[in-house]
Amino acid sequence: MKRSLGTWSLRSRISLGVVILAALGFLASGLVAQSALKGYLTTQIDHELEAITGGTLPRIVRAGITNEALESRDHDDDEDRPARNAPDSPLQRIPTTTSLTLLDASGKIVGGLGGDLNKASISDYVQGLLPTEVANHGDKPFSIEADGADFRAIARALPNNGGTLVAAQSLEELDNTVSKLGFLFFFISLILLILMAVAARAVVKVGLRPLDDAETTAGEIAAGNLSARMPEASPNTEVGRLVTTLNTMLSRIEEAFAVRTESENKLRRFVADASHELRTPITAIRGFSELHRQGAVKGEAETKELIARIEGESKRMGSLVEDLLLLARLDQAREMESKPVDIVKVVADAVASAQVSGPGHPITLSTPNEELFMLGDEVRIHQVIANLLANARAHTPAGTPIAVIITSSDSEVSVSVADKGPGLSDVDQQRIFERFYRADGSRSRTGDDGSGLGLSIVDAVMRAHGGKVSVESELGKGSKFSLVFPRKES
Repeated sequence: MKRSLGTWSLRSRISLGVVILAALGFLASGLVAQSALKGYLTTQIDHELEAITGGTLPRIVRAGITNEALESRDHDDDEDRPARNAPDSPLQRIPTTTSLTLLDASGKIVGGLGGDLNKASISDYVQGLLPTEVANHGDKPFSIEADGADFRAIARALPNNGGTLVAAQSLEELDNTVSKLGFLFFFISLILLILMAVAARAVVKVGLRPLDDAETTAGEIAAGNLSARMPEASPNTEVGRLVTTLNTMLSRIEEAFAVRTESENKLRRFVADASHELRTPITAIRGFSELHRQGAVKGEAETKELIARIEGESKRMGSLVEDLLLLARLDQAREMESKPVDIVKVVADAVASAQVSGPGHPITLSTPNEELFMLGDEVRIHQVIANLLANARAHTPAGTPIAVIITSSDSEVSVSVADKGPGLSDVDQQRIFERFYRADGSRSRTGDDGSGLGLSIVDAVMRAHGGKVSVESELGKGSKFSLVFPRKES
């Protein structure tokens, strides 16, 4: 049974549950109604029997019925009985289910009246009823079990141990009424259950429509449409809150997939670019080594020059590998050293080194007239400033001025490096911090132009410090790179 129900749809199981609960409710209400009706009708019969015995008993007493009268009546039975049982007597039969039975002190039936419509005779069940047994009932109505319908009776003892008066009412009509009520309840309940099953099916179908939408949406997402969303619903309902939560979850999943896809694309480009960048010095070293092995270079001076070129390419390849390792460590979100750093001193040292390395570019430094301390990694901050200065010298003609400006506020410290060079296009500004990206589109390595990862390292180091780097540029008017460090308590 569990297995078969498990194959049913949720809509069918809910509808079945509603119908079963309704059926149980109808059954309980029917039983309660039948019990209440039976109790009410039984009480009414009891009241009628009490009224009958209450009015009949005084008349019997006034008639002077005593043991002697009953005995003398017994002696006269042979003479009186024909008269009493005469067929033309108008009181021979009373068409009613209520009966009165008079018993003597020994429980023998003296006479009776009524009860002619009953299938069973009450006299068969009250024969032998003694006044002592009547006293046990305490003048309260009681039930008498009979073949077919039971009787409801009340017995009263006559004065002077004169016998017993029993008033009885057959419960056949009561049972028929209760049975008809039960059949009526069953018929009405059956119709209502059919209507409820149809209505429940329709209501559940409407109520579970969001689940159908969720199934459709899930199918679209499984097919590759990560932008699929469930239709909006009122947030004041459970379904509306579920829809909102699911759509939020789907948005985050889509963002996560987008980030992963972008990360994979970047990784592929990074591996391709790194392979390309490393292939250049490796090819040069292999070529120079092949020339030396074949003896194509002769003479001490030529040999020294060849070895110097091999050494230069090795240094360039080593620098590229070190930059790649640094970016890998930064990508792993390793914590950077956090010590008090005098940013003014660090920038001044980097500017002094740049002035020595590139005397063809005049560099000016503007700083506050005070020390500016912040928490950070002094070596990496120096590297960031040096990379920006090297980038400015590499992409501007000789003699182009470079300005370095330091400003501060209560929440941050800013360092800007500006030049008056050719500037960058909008596309270049958007991709300038990508690894191995070249503004001119070239992938070749000429001269001592570094590893091609300088600005990528700047971006990674700034993010590791909780700061950011940005660029403002206009073609023909130069470029300005800005570093923003958040100030922390040192």
